Amino acid sequence: MKSATSKLVVFAKFIALASVALFGVDSPSAKVNPPNAGQAGFRWRSVGPSPPAIPGAIASDAASHTIYIGSIGGGVLKSTNGGATFNALSSLPAPIVSSLVMDPGNPNVVYAGGFKTNDGGMTWAAQSAGGGLAMVMDPTNSNIIYSSELFGGVSKTIDGGETWRSASHGLGPTQIFSIAINPFNPSVIFAGSTGDGAFKSIDGGKSWHSVSVDSTVYGLMVDPDDGNIVYAGSNGDGVYKSIDGGNSFARVGSPAVGVVLSIVKSGDNLYAGTAGGGVSVSDDGGVTWKNTGMPRSMALMLSVDSEGSVYAGTNFHGAFVLPARKHSKWRRLAWEQLKTCSCQEGHAVAVDPADSNHVFFTTNDGGILVTEDGGTTWADGGTNGLVARSPRGVAFDPQDSRRVYAGSDAGGVFKSEDHGRHWQRRRFGRNTNYSTAVSVDSFDHSIYVATIGNLGIPTNGIWKSTDFGETFHRIDRAPYAPPDHFLNLGGRGITADPHRHGTVYFADRDRGTWRSQDAGATWHKVDATGAISVTVDPTDSNIVYVGTSDATGVLKSVDGGATFITKNAGLPGIPSSRTGSIQVNPENSNVIYFGTQGAGIFRSNNAGETWYAINPGLTNLDVSGLALAPGSPNSLYVATFSSVFKKRIAP
Repeated sequence: MKSATSKLVVFAKFIALASVALFGVDSPSAKVNPPNAGQAGFRWRSVGPSPPAIPGAIASDAASHTIYIGSIGGGVLKSTNGGATFNALSSLPAPIVSSLVMDPGNPNVVYAGGFKTNDGGMTWAAQSAGGGLAMVMDPTNSNIIYSSELFGGVSKTIDGGETWRSASHGLGPTQIFSIAINPFNPSVIFAGSTGDGAFKSIDGGKSWHSVSVDSTVYGLMVDPDDGNIVYAGSNGDGVYKSIDGGNSFARVGSPAVGVVLSIVKSGDNLYAGTAGGGVSVSDDGGVTWKNTGMPRSMALMLSVDSEGSVYAGTNFHGAFVLPARKHSKWRRLAWEQLKTCSCQEGHAVAVDPADSNHVFFTTNDGGILVTEDGGTTWADGGTNGLVARSPRGVAFDPQDSRRVYAGSDAGGVFKSEDHGRHWQRRRFGRNTNYSTAVSVDSFDHSIYVATIGNLGIPTNGIWKSTDFGETFHRIDRAPYAPPDHFLNLGGRGITADPHRHGTVYFADRDRGTWRSQDAGATWHKVDATGAISVTVDPTDSNIVYVGTSDATGVLKSVDGGATFITKNAGLPGIPSSRTGSIQVNPENSNVIYFGTQGAGIFRSNNAGETWYAINPGLTNLDVSGLALAPGSPNSLYVATFSSVFKKRIAP
C-alpha cells in the first residue's frame, strides 16, 4: 500500500487538477498562437446536465437532525435541521465524493472519500487511504473503518484514520463496490466487486475468500436483526440471500429491474436500489417486490438512520428520504442546490448523425444521459435497459442512426434499435473488462469494440460483431497466429475508416497504435507511442490523427497509417481526452480540434502544424470526450469532468 506521504502527493496533484477544472486556469502553453479572425464571440457554454450523481451513502443523525450528502462534483452538502435546508461544505478540497460515513456517536466526525472532518465539515484533513466507492464503520468501535481503494482492494484503519494498512490479501486489485460488516461479529466482513463476485473475511480483513453469488455484486447487507442472514444485489438477476452467515447464497427474488445496486433493511422491509427502476420494497425477505414510487432512476446508494428513515442517492434525480412512518412518500433533499449543479463526471459524448440536437453523454456513476434539444433539457437515458453505472464509449451507426451501441463497465455492450429509447445487453469477454469504445463500419454495419482491463487485470482485447450486436467474437490476433493466441490489446479508442472498407485502427494506451487492413482479422503495430484515440480525416483516408496517452500530443499520418509524425506545436504536453480526442471539420479538413485532460480544447487551422487554445467559457478544462455534430460540423460538443459544453465554431 502507498505510504501516507505518497498518497498526500497524489491528493495534492488531484486537488491541483480539480482547481484547474473548477476555475478554468489556462496553462502557460495555452497562450500560444492567438485565435484568428472569425473566432471572436464563439464562447463555450455549459449545456448541462444537472444535478450530480449521489453515489455515496447519505449519513443521517436523527437525534441532532444532521444530514450529509456526498455527490459527484458537488462535494458534500450538510443540513442541521432534518433536511429543511442544506449548505455546501466549501472547505472540502475535493468535489468528487464517492463514499461517506459518519460516526453514529458524534455527527461532527465524518469521512468523505479520502478526507476526514472532526468539526462537522468546517475543516478537513486528507487521509492516506480511501477515495473508493465504499466505506463502512465498525458499529462497535468507530475508530475501525474499512474503505475501498480507488485503484482496487480495501484499506483499514483502527485509529480513526490516523494510519491505514492494506486489508486486501485475497482480493487482489479488483474494484470493490460495496462493503458490509456483521454487527454481531464485526470481524466478519463482506465485499462486492465488479466482475470477480463477492468475498468474505472472518478476521477483520486480514484475509479474504470468494463466495459464490454473481460475477458482479454491487450491493451487500448483513441483516441488522440476524447476523446469519446476508443479502447481495446482483448484476441482472435480482437479490441473493444467505442464511448461513454468508457461506452460501441462493437467489430469492428480483425487483422489476434485476440490477440491484444497493440494499438495506428498515423494520421488516427490504429496500433495493435498482439500475433504472428506482427503489423497490419487499416485505417477505426478498421473494416478492413492488416499486416504492420514487422516480425511475439509478438508485446508486441506500442508507437507513436510527429511526428507520431510508435515504436514497440517485444518478440524475438527486437525493431522497422516505421518513420512518406509515404511508410516507419519498421527499427530495437539497434539490435547490443539486438541480443547478452541472457536476456530472463525464466520459464520452456522441452526436446523432441525422440530428445534431440528439446527443448521448456517458458518465461515471451517472449512467447514460440524453438530450434531444441540443442540451436545453436532459433525461436519464438508461431507464429502459441500459443498466450500467458507468457506461463508456457510445456510437451511432453512421448509416442508420436508429442503431446505437454503448460500452459497459461490467463486460459486453448495450444495443438499441430505436435511437436509444430502449436498450438490450449483450455480454462477451471477462466481466472485469470495460468496453471503452465502439466504432461502426460505414459499409457493412460491423461493430468494433475496444476493451480495457480493470485495475491491472489482463485485458481481453478487441471484439467484433457482424450481426448488429447480437453476438461478438474476439479479433486481436497477429498475422499467422494460432486461433487461440491473442495480442491482449487494451485501450480506449477504435475507428473504422469511413472510406476504406476493411481498414480499422486501434489505440492502445501502453502499446501504441495498431492497424488492421483485413476488417480486424489481423493487426500490425504502426506506432509505438501510447495512444488514446484515433481519427481518420473524413475527406482523405490517407490522413490519420492519433491522440496520445502521454505528453506527446498529436500524431499525424499522411500515408494511410503506415507512419506517424508528431504535431504538437502549441500543445501543453499532457494526455489527450479519453474519447474522440481529435475532431476534423469535414467541410474544411485544415480545421482540427484537440481535447486534453487538464488544458481544455485546442484548434489548428493548418491541419495540425500549429495549435492554439479556444477555452473562453470552458470552466472545466478536464476534457474526457469530444464530438463534432456530423450533420452540423459547426457545432462542437465536449464532455468534461463536470458537464457537457457546446460551442458554435466559425468555419
